[in-house]
Amino acid sequence: MPRRFATPAAASIVFGVIVIALAWVYLLATSVENAFDYVVNLTGLLFALFYILTALAGIAYFRRRIARNVKDAITVGLLPLAAAAFLAWMVIKSMTESPAPQNWSMLGVLVAGLILMLVSRFVLRSPFYRIRLESAPAAETEQEAVSR
Repeated sequence: MPRRFATPAAASIVFGVIVIALAWVYLLATSVENAFDYVVNLTGLLFALFYILTALAGIAYFRRRIARNVKDAITVGLLPLAAAAFLAWMVIKSMTESPAPQNWSMLGVLVAGLILMLVSRFVLRSPFYRIRLESAPAAETEQEAVSR
């Protein structure tokens, strides 16, 4: 993991390799048109899941600000939660109408991700799992800032 940006470079590379491998499996097993459609649809679903998790992580990080005032409750809590719920609905609707190979591929990507996460946690003992849970500090009101 590069220290400067704290990004999981190895996980990003492995994810890219998995997507490329799935693309080749589709190309060898089906027509190019079907393979392209499956890969594009699967990638879209994976991005939607990523955005859902990002919204939930943002809500968890700013949880102290959500209870601070109505504006923060709406912009930091309610809107991201509504967006995550909408995307989840879209993913579920899309997967119920998707062909079986696409759903099996999605399951394969999710299982591979879980396995890699468990390997990272228990075999490689990544320092990421020892980081204390963080939260953004509650924002000061203008009156509190002036009284200082």
